[in-house]
Amino acid sequence: MTELIFQTDSYATQFEAQVTRVDDEVHAITLDRTTFYPGGGGQPADKGWLIIDKIQYPVEKVKKQGGDIHHFLPPEAPLPEKGAMILGEIDWQRRYQLMRTHTAMHILCGVVF
Repeated sequence: MTELIFQTDSYATQFEAQVTRVDDEVHAITLDRTTFYPGGGGQPADKGWLIIDKIQYPVEKVKKQGGDIHHFLPPEAPLPEKGAMILGEIDWQRRYQLMRTHTAMHILCGVVF
């Protein structure tokens, strides 16, 4: 089960994690912890990067499946081995803009109703 850092610290931008599963079929990895929000409730998923063996790869999609968060990498990116340590970083500018918009929508809905 992936530890969801974003639930306890919405301002966390970087994290270290261990690869717990590698899915070659969909070209995704599962980590033991993440700050990547997978989307839901009308909110889009985070975007960002995973640094594997000192090479930065964009995270193309993030999806929750059961208790795990899958991080989808580009098809040309080599997938790390299970147990490998990675460094993750979300696109903070995008996340912060989405946070502000989300709050503004709550305020606007409160005023309208």
